[in-house]
Amino acid sequence: MKTKSVFKNKLKHSLKGVGYTYLLTLVVMFVLPVVFTFLFTGSLKGVSLHNLLQNNLLPFISVLFLFISSYRIYGPFKFYIQNGISRRTVWKATIGVVSLCSLLMSLINYGYYYMVVVPNAGNVDNTFYNQLFGQFLGFHSFWNVPAQIFYEWLLLWSFAVIGTFFGSLSALFKRRTRLIIWLTVLIGIVVVIRFLMQFHTAMNLDWTEDVIKFLVGYTKTDGEGLWNPFHPIGVMMVAIFVGTGINYWLQQHLILKNQ
Repeated sequence: MKTKSVFKNKLKHSLKGVGYTYLLTLVVMFVLPVVFTFLFTGSLKGVSLHNLLQNNLLPFISVLFLFISSYRIYGPFKFYIQNGISRRTVWKATIGVVSLCSLLMSLINYGYYYMVVVPNAGNVDNTFYNQLFGQFLGFHSFWNVPAQIFYEWLLLWSFAVIGTFFGSLSALFKRRTRLIIWLTVLIGIVVVIRFLMQFHTAMNLDWTEDVIKFLVGYTKTDGEGLWNPFHPIGVMMVAIFVGTGINYWLQQHLILKNQ
């Protein structure tokens, strides 16, 4: 019963955030270009619905929203713990809310694309999924539609899990310690990238390339590259399952602290 109450509370808050995010995004996509064009040129010459529809920010904004909202762990954790809700209850409710919001945003993104963009701009094969994986099931196959919705659902959910991981890890430490950790991680990444750029020619990385190609779905068929969407779909499903378990373990170690 508590899980259901927390789920409803978190879902209401998340849906409000989703609504505001899409509203602001549509303003940025359609209103700001018109305003700036008029201010800098004194006319609306060159502005058309077709041009405005080319700037589809919804998938990117969805990823950004889910990552940032999932990163915010400590505030909700503190609120629910202080109101007698267990960590496990909050974790279970959060999984349901994140999975539902990811699916909803995937449906909205593709609904907008196929019901608004395609009829007015005609970019029928311009989605990320179609460009990479459309050939696997056939560009005109009905199954491409549910497949790409499912693919984006898992992709958005994966970014939410990543955001939750970093948020949970960050919430374990105080601000000063977090800053030191993130700076150390950033410097470490730069050092590793620099090392690989300098010594990659002397290293045998063929196996790494083969693994990455398999994970992202690249296969060879009759000498031509064919991208299989079920490879990354499987990888994301495993990553979500494992990542969710790791996040659960991290959140069991969260404590209320003075900052």
